[in-house]
Amino acid sequence: MTEQDILMQEGMNLLYSGMVVVFSFLLLLIISVNLLRILFSSSPVENTSELSVTIKNDSHHKIIKELLGGIRS
Repeated sequence: MTEQDILMQEGMNLLYSGMVVVFSFLLLLIISVNLLRILFSSSPVENTSELSVTIKNDSHHKIIKELLGGIRS
């Protein structure tokens, strides 16, 4: 093998090993995010979430009305 062939072979090995490292890191990241979401999403209090949704909706409606009033004037 010539020096250029050896260099190309080493470059390809580096490319493949880098791709495997990035793929495994992203796979581990996706799995851990989903596991943490499942772990922390189990909250026993559900009535307050409905109340907070209506409060958020009311505040969003107020903001939209103020913006539309500012645009129209």
